[in-house]
Amino acid sequence: MIWPTIIIDNFFNNPKAVIKFANNLEFKKSDGRYPGSRTKQLAEIENNFFQTSTSKIIASLYPNEALTGSLQWLARQFFQKIKPSDYLEPGYIHQDLDAEFTSIVYLSDEEDSGTAIFKKIKEPVPDHGKDKIDSYLNNKKSKNYFNSIKKNRECFEQTLEFTSVKNRMVLFDSSHFHAVNNFGKKQKERLTLITFFSSISKVDGTPLKFHANECGKL
Repeated sequence: MIWPTIIIDNFFNNPKAVIKFANNLEFKKSDGRYPGSRTKQLAEIENNFFQTSTSKIIASLYPNEALTGSLQWLARQFFQKIKPSDYLEPGYIHQDLDAEFTSIVYLSDEEDSGTAIFKKIKEPVPDHGKDKIDSYLNNKKSKNYFNSIKKNRECFEQTLEFTSVKNRMVLFDSSHFHAVNNFGKKQKERLTLITFFSSISKVDGTPLKFHANECGKL
């Protein structure tokens, strides 16, 4: 793990405008890999917002380089909505293995639907793919589904939890095991901006320093 864990409150200067923008977009139901619904990749439908918001996130890691435009990156970004009444159980603990680091901006009033970080304490972790897809795609809550969540969570121990304060941005290494413990207690949908960064480098090709590696040298 080479990426630090970061929390920044009051992330957007005008969160109301961001929320209004999100609510005017089309959301598509999950394909079974995640709960709720997501927009298309924001780079495809509103590239200006994508560039501005990802630059702000990158600035939390490399403020000087972000301001001078000396960095380049690849990322996938979506707004996501989850209806709490549809997901009364906790989420599956997982990694974002197709990304380097993950960012989440919480955009709802609900403060009890954040993200928890876990460490693995037991192996092997059971494969829950079919049960997850049946639940997230077809809204099937079978006995196997409840049992798969129980067995999944028995393999981990929680080490940290981010409270979902409105307009809070969190960033963490995508190899961290993580999950939602509670999707919310209110009827209003849980709205988040999720960004998966798959690469970041300097435009001129010079090596980029990584936080954990630099700390290890001291």
